[in-house]
Amino acid sequence: MEDDASSVVIPRSVNYFISRKCNYSCKFCFHTAKTSHSLPIEESAKGLRLLKDAGCEKINFAGGEPFLHPVLLGELCQVACEELDMAVSIISNGSLISKEWMQMYAKYVDVLGVSVDSFQPETNANIGRGGDANNEHVQRMMKVRDLCSQHDVLFKLNTVVNSLNWKEDMNSQIAELDPYRWKVFQVLLLEGENTGTDGELRDARDLCIGRREFDSFVSRHTNRKQLIPEPNDVMQNSYLLLDEDMKFLDCSAGGKVPGRSILEVGVDRALCDAGFDQRMFNERGGVFEWRRPR
Repeated sequence: MEDDASSVVIPRSVNYFISRKCNYSCKFCFHTAKTSHSLPIEESAKGLRLLKDAGCEKINFAGGEPFLHPVLLGELCQVACEELDMAVSIISNGSLISKEWMQMYAKYVDVLGVSVDSFQPETNANIGRGGDANNEHVQRMMKVRDLCSQHDVLFKLNTVVNSLNWKEDMNSQIAELDPYRWKVFQVLLLEGENTGTDGELRDARDLCIGRREFDSFVSRHTNRKQLIPEPNDVMQNSYLLLDEDMKFLDCSAGGKVPGRSILEVGVDRALCDAGFDQRMFNERGGVFEWRRPR
């Protein structure tokens, strides 16, 4: 892709997948464990500094499961918060977050999100999130909620609406948890990740739903003030996604195509490869209160 100065945007909010490794096997995952490596802290921190210089205000660490790399994750949170004055958020499956990690690093984190697609153990098991029919994913999430409360970290929930959970009523549980935000996504197919093609690790085709089913789930929960629904046409190109090599991922053509690493060409040129829809980012409310009270 040719560099086009008119297409360069300010990367105010960036999602950095520090690794593709995960200890869960969610069937709809669209960032699968095709590699197992992550960058050394020195290179990752250099990338964060480049993002800051380009105007980044918020970094969200994701995976895979970022807590499979607890020291790397913690040190990056510290660099982003303490050195670079970025807002820091994390999205996790919640299974590996320890009291010790929170005691050491929570002070550098503004928002900690946990993915919860159902409050039914059997449904979580069928999705592949957290084990068999004796699934304890919800209990693990509740422990994370308590840890966030103890350390004054804002607690967030992510839910992927799919064929197994779109009829579920989560109102009472969401009311009890009272998350800072509740992001609700429509399950998304991306070529090279979860379409069931040879060589892909996931097949989410049976979990796909249409807009009618997604809207039905959303309408059932419209009285939840934290609800932020994002169907596929809103979500797909409105996030800046940085992979484990610090390459922006372009999802605009239905796949996930890595561009050039910001470590090699700089942020401005790498952004030309991102397929990023800044208008949709703004329309979906991509800018909000990113920081917790301190």
